[in-house]
Amino acid sequence: MEDLLTVAEDFARHLQHLRVRAGNPSVRQLAQRTGYGKTTVSDAFAGQRLPTWELVDKLAEALDADHDELHERWVSAKGRSAATSAAPDWLTSVRADPPDMTGWGIEQICAAAQSEPKAALNMSWEVVRVGALRVSHRYYGDIPGNWSSNVVDTYSRAEEDGLLPAGSAAVATTVHYYYASSNFEELPSAVELLQIVVLAFRLAWQAQDAVVEQRDHPAGVRAQGPADARVGRTQVGDQGRA
Repeated sequence: MEDLLTVAEDFARHLQHLRVRAGNPSVRQLAQRTGYGKTTVSDAFAGQRLPTWELVDKLAEALDADHDELHERWVSAKGRSAATSAAPDWLTSVRADPPDMTGWGIEQICAAAQSEPKAALNMSWEVVRVGALRVSHRYYGDIPGNWSSNVVDTYSRAEEDGLLPAGSAAVATTVHYYYASSNFEELPSAVELLQIVVLAFRLAWQAQDAVVEQRDHPAGVRAQGPADARVGRTQVGDQGRA
């Protein structure tokens, strides 16, 4: 797990994966299935604190997850320190060269967050998606599939290959979570949305840097082999689905 995540964020990220795999049920639906309030359920996926096992137990049933495996993860998380390491430079540096991924600037999307939150969220995801497309095309000779989860897989693959810094996949997962959830429940607040916009552009910066570095140093191109086929194959599906 990336060092920049706290224990609670690590566990929440796993819950988010389970939720998407289960068809991305809304918070309201999960509240009905578990018998807990919407706020309590929402907090379990937010990663601010580790949820109780009683709640996780109910979520395992509601998400049709492996009960024993989830309990093992929860016990492990419970026993670990929640302290985080120093934040990486790419999440703390201040830059003045916003990446041109889609024609929408960071100022434009932030302005839309107040009056057109759905549009701002869609534009933020498009910035992330185009970044994945450029990295995949440049390094792997293909493009991500039509499912939004393929975009997250591309960032995970690039991080594993050392093309992107640690934490890139976690940021992609966070933006994807809010983007996918917006199709089933209420949109994030303006404050939350502004943070999502910033995360999307920080990730796009890394994608842009990786593409520029490879262009300037073509000897580093990595040929695609059979083992690389797991990401980028076109799939039939709605790009907005998880």
